[in-house]
Amino acid sequence: LSKSETDTLTISLLPDEYLKKVRAGSTLRMFLQLSVQETKQVYATQESFLMKKGSGVMVTCSKTTVKQYEEFDVTCSYTNTTSTKLTRSYFYLEGPGIRRSKKLYCGTVQPGSTIERTLNLSAYRVGERVLFVKFCNSKIPNAIEKVKIVVEEAEPTEVI
Repeated sequence: LSKSETDTLTISLLPDEYLKKVRAGSTLRMFLQLSVQETKQVYATQESFLMKKGSGVMVTCSKTTVKQYEEFDVTCSYTNTTSTKLTRSYFYLEGPGIRRSKKLYCGTVQPGSTIERTLNLSAYRVGERVLFVKFCNSKIPNAIEKVKIVVEEAEPTEVI
């Protein structure tokens, strides 16, 4: 390269190549060493990168439009597509019908297996709401999915 030229290096990794190297906060540290053949100079550096990851979380609701205080089911599922078992796994839910955030524990998810948990909710605030579902575990933290739910005002006779 001439002194005003730049070049970009792009690296693509498969999950099995980086999964054991992911650090806290979904970061990956890489070390780079470049050598200039003509001058025999060496340049070395290390960088930390935030991992971009697909969600992999599937969320389905029995209803996406509900009346205030009406019950509905939320089903969360996750398929482990890696060759590593995911320990300390749980779904973390926040949204309509949940006064306090909820954790649905799943334990260890074996490679190639799918886990599923269902929770019964009842929304109380009127309007368009968003249900957030995170799948957390020891290796791939915070895979997130969200679902919009419309909560309509209940008729006075429907409120118990």
